[in-house]
Amino acid sequence: MSDSLRRKNLLAAHSAALHLQVVSPVPPSSVTVTCHTFSPSEPSVDVNFHMDRDGVERLAEALGVEATTRPHSKTDPQLYTVATAEVAGIPVRIWTLVDAPEVSA
Repeated sequence: MSDSLRRKNLLAAHSAALHLQVVSPVPPSSVTVTCHTFSPSEPSVDVNFHMDRDGVERLAEALGVEATTRPHSKTDPQLYTVATAEVAGIPVRIWTLVDAPEVSA
């Protein structure tokens, strides 16, 4: 795969990232664009809302996709909210981790 094709895919991912920031009702905490040299035809965008489940849900709604929430893992009670979408052919993951609500004894 040539460098020019990787550059083209990287620029497409940056364009998708910019679009996401424009349409997001809440500004995200971070937006990461990735296009690895070992998989140059698979660019992606990762959008994080720091401890902001509402931000994930509102961007998911703006993109017409559904967000889901589940425990982060069997040993980590934090809640992981995630939505996946595709913008101009680029896969996008929108996510956050928030503290689990405290349970009254």
